[in-house]
Amino acid sequence: MQKVSNNDAQNEFLFVMDQVCSGLGPVLITGTRGNAVLVCEDEWRAMQNFIRQRSTPGDRESKVDGIAEPRAERVGEKTV
Repeated sequence: MQKVSNNDAQNEFLFVMDQVCSGLGPVLITGTRGNAVLVCEDEWRAMQNFIRQRSTPGDRESKVDGIAEPRAERVGEKTV
């Protein structure tokens, strides 16, 4: 992850934003009051969807069941 001071991020905001949006990944912005991470909107939405899916008990159980079934079938298969 790239790291930039809050002063540099403020002075070069459009450049930093272009870097993030072009797919080079998030940028850690450091400052005396704390740090922040700038991510592109698509990445943010993907993270939110992932968190939402993982926090829904029914979805999590169905995904685990879906993963477990093929493994159970493979265990019973004979190897040559």
